[in-house]
Amino acid sequence: MVEEQGRIVALEDGYVWVETQRQSSCSSCGVREGCGQHLSEKYSNKSALSYIKATVSSDVDESLLKAGASIMVGVPESALLKASFLMYLVPLFLMLFVCWFGSLIGMSEAQLSLSAIVSLMVGFVWVKARSGGSDKLCRVVVTRVLSQSEKQSA
Repeated sequence: MVEEQGRIVALEDGYVWVETQRQSSCSSCGVREGCGQHLSEKYSNKSALSYIKATVSSDVDESLLKAGASIMVGVPESALLKASFLMYLVPLFLMLFVCWFGSLIGMSEAQLSLSAIVSLMVGFVWVKARSGGSDKLCRVVVTRVLSQSEKQSA
């Protein structure tokens, strides 16, 4: 399970809203000072906070869940892999198949380019419609409530 620390900002029936600190891989990179990506993130005015809707695991004591509580949320690796496969590979394979088929039937380069763009977009729309949105495809779960000592070490 891929886990991340967060803080509960709101409680609703059956799930909680969690605030997490958005982190990039730049903080652990050795060449971050000379990289344009690090500079663009450093001076970006995007919020460093993300808000996630998470369901509560049956292992978690719901009496400990209250606004402001520090918690760990997680996503199963299998769900992450399935979501990645659907969101990236299915549209790409559809685009490649359409281009291959178009070249077999003798489409011009302009027609192939247009059909590639259209089939890629159709693939993305199909995946979104089929999965019912990211909350159904890759469900985030509250795995545990952190104690004071765990908050400071995490």
